Amino acid sequence: MSGLVDYIAPPTISRFLRSNAKFRIIMGPFGSGKSSGCVVDIVRRAKEQRPGKDGIRRSRWAVVRNTVPMLRDTTMKTWFDWFPDGSCGWWKETGKTFYLEFGDVKAEVMFRALDDAADVKNLLSLELTGAYINEAREIPKEIVEGLRGRINRFPAMKDGGCTFAGIWADTNPPEEGSYWHALMEGLDPETGAPRQTEIETFKQPGGMIRVGQYDNCTVKMRDGTRLVRNPRADNVENIPADYYTELCKDASDAYIKVYALGEYGTSKAGKPVHPTFNEGVHVAKDILLPNRNLLLLVSADFGLTPAMTLKQQDMHGRVLTLDEIVTEGMGIKRAIAERLKPLLRNKYEGFNVRVTGDPAGNTASQNDERSCVDMFRDAGFKKVKFAYTNNPVYRMGATDHFLAKITEMGPAFLVSPQCVYYRRGLKGGYHYKVAKNGIASESPEKNIYSHICEAGQYGDMYFEKGEDSVNHDAERKRALEAVNRHAGAYSRRR
Repeated sequence: MSGLVDYIAPPTISRFLRSNAKFRIIMGPFGSGKSSGCVVDIVRRAKEQRPGKDGIRRSRWAVVRNTVPMLRDTTMKTWFDWFPDGSCGWWKETGKTFYLEFGDVKAEVMFRALDDAADVKNLLSLELTGAYINEAREIPKEIVEGLRGRINRFPAMKDGGCTFAGIWADTNPPEEGSYWHALMEGLDPETGAPRQTEIETFKQPGGMIRVGQYDNCTVKMRDGTRLVRNPRADNVENIPADYYTELCKDASDAYIKVYALGEYGTSKAGKPVHPTFNEGVHVAKDILLPNRNLLLLVSADFGLTPAMTLKQQDMHGRVLTLDEIVTEGMGIKRAIAERLKPLLRNKYEGFNVRVTGDPAGNTASQNDERSCVDMFRDAGFKKVKFAYTNNPVYRMGATDHFLAKITEMGPAFLVSPQCVYYRRGLKGGYHYKVAKNGIASESPEKNIYSHICEAGQYGDMYFEKGEDSVNHDAERKRALEAVNRHAGAYSRRR
């Protein structure tokens, strides 16, 4: 910030600061410099406020943290590191306000904690230009919703109004399934369904990155994941070279994942249905490519929220989940027409497609006496045969069977990274709700993740038990022969 502080923003923070979104969030690991960027932005925005009739640039900003100790020991400390009392304004302890006064700028920066109802009431009665939320994952949605109604109120319109008005927030990665996770991923916080949003999210690189099995590493997690320092992380020039390595010493995998890798925390909302799923093991590093010589299996779960996975089993016995279809408030007929058929047409034209799924789909609808099988067949799918049972013991067991299995090529269960909902579900979004007494419910909680995970289970059942395992073996044999033919042709050309 020329003329006030010498601040050079790291790459991700630079993009964050250039955004004029009314609501923006930056997420990153420890040591990434996000809080510094956020406090500097207050002063930058105050300088950019258009002058009033008297030539003065007036604005008012709130800085929010969850408790007084955290506000004092972290948020305010960062502020005073950049803007000491007397440097470009003065601090008033009564009211916890820093009065910015330099050049033609006069701005109030009001620091507020949320320790009790009185603090909240005070915060939500302010007339503000904008607000900065520090460590946002600790701030409840009621505060966020209240703040959105308090910005763009000062200066008043009669005095020229706000040049910029908005909310920005920084945070370490929140838990998957939490309110802040939903905001950052464009999901409805109540249902988990996708929704249109104007919130802009910026994710900083992790301070550590995963490396291969045979690469040198400085940190090895308990699950076997190997890590090294990420040279492209934000703010590395301002922290010790061994900062992240030391941070990871004797730390749990969950801690390393959030504070060093900068990834969302595992949801604690309940007990995962598939606890052996490991994202570092079972999610492919790159998008999985389909094999035209193998069966393409569409496995479906029905109801008002139909979901489908597209899977193949390769010549090594690995079940590969290539794509997912997740819907909300859409019947199966519409999901087939608007989601499945366009996907097949664009990516899987000419593949040998078979459909499986919940055997309840064999039952006719009370509205038009037509079953889901009929709807698939009417849409042109000739090979449709649903699972032999929807008993959860067999469904879950099939997925667990492949999760636990290792082939000569690695894990027998592999998900393409583009299958976002399926991955989140397997990581814990698909779970048993745990009561306060610690007892888990008998059935998984129904949500946006349960539908796609149960669709996947029907596909895994097919490959585990398949009605025509001989045909599967023949298909894998044909695929292997095709690979060998291509390899031979390539050798002859060379």
